[in-house]
Amino acid sequence: MFRSVKLKNIKITVVCVLGVLLLLTACFPVLRSAAPDTVMIGDKPYPLQAEDSSDIEAFLTACGYESPEYLFENEITVPKRWNEIYTSYNELQRQQGFDLTPYKGKPAKEYVYFVDDTLNAVVLLSDGRIIAAHVSECDGSEMRILN
Repeated sequence: MFRSVKLKNIKITVVCVLGVLLLLTACFPVLRSAAPDTVMIGDKPYPLQAEDSSDIEAFLTACGYESPEYLFENEITVPKRWNEIYTSYNELQRQQGFDLTPYKGKPAKEYVYFVDDTLNAVVLLSDGRIIAAHVSECDGSEMRILN
């Protein structure tokens, strides 16, 4: 006497809803970790597009370092799996408006500049953009990240 209400249609609906939820769950981290296009320097946004050392020098000048002197560059790879040090370093970068998360496992170039008596600026480039920057104090025997 009792007949089910097209159980087949309900199953299809449930499977579709679960599929959409699964897709959104998989895409959310990728969408959330998109690389920023600008970073705030003072009260102004500064574009992060950079192709070479002249773009980095312009960035460092905008940061207040009048005559950055190129020292060297290295090819690096941002690790896929981060230890405590890299997690802390990325937190520092996030406080400055950068985020290395989208670059896990990707190649990057590290540019090092002399910017003051005992200060070196380190800027990372990947995919034609600045992805991280910090200033290190260097006394000849060790380097210590200041910001």
